[in-house]
Amino acid sequence: MNNTRAQAEIVGRRAELLAELFLQDLGATFVSRPTADTGIDFIVAFPNGQGGTNLSAVEVKATEHPVGDFYALDSKWYKRLANSNVPSLLLVVDAKHNRLYHAWPSEEDVKPNSGIRTIRIRITPIDDEVKEQIRERLAGAPAGGHR
Repeated sequence: MNNTRAQAEIVGRRAELLAELFLQDLGATFVSRPTADTGIDFIVAFPNGQGGTNLSAVEVKATEHPVGDFYALDSKWYKRLANSNVPSLLLVVDAKHNRLYHAWPSEEDVKPNSGIRTIRIRITPIDDEVKEQIRERLAGAPAGGHR
């Protein structure tokens, strides 16, 4: 394995660990990795306050560079998240600076048969206020759908 590939794998794993800690800190009752290649990194469950559990999908993207207002995502991955039957959270992790950003991919942003290979998605830095909004959305989202 060459050093560049090893570095990328380490950065990716660090980003996943930071994301997993973040999800646990939000109050997830479980954070699980799919055993098959589903195109998502985690399935998470949050108590919904009505005695049930809400499931969500989480995709983690790692970087070592400062992140701006947008993140470019392969349209195939974006469509997979946007067209899921559970809410899908995209976490972009600046693994070098321990900063997290998020977005909620939506099918409304996907234009059918557009042929676009990359979708620029607006991302929001996560601070304490945003963290609470994410928690509320994950716990309060209706089961099996987007809010």
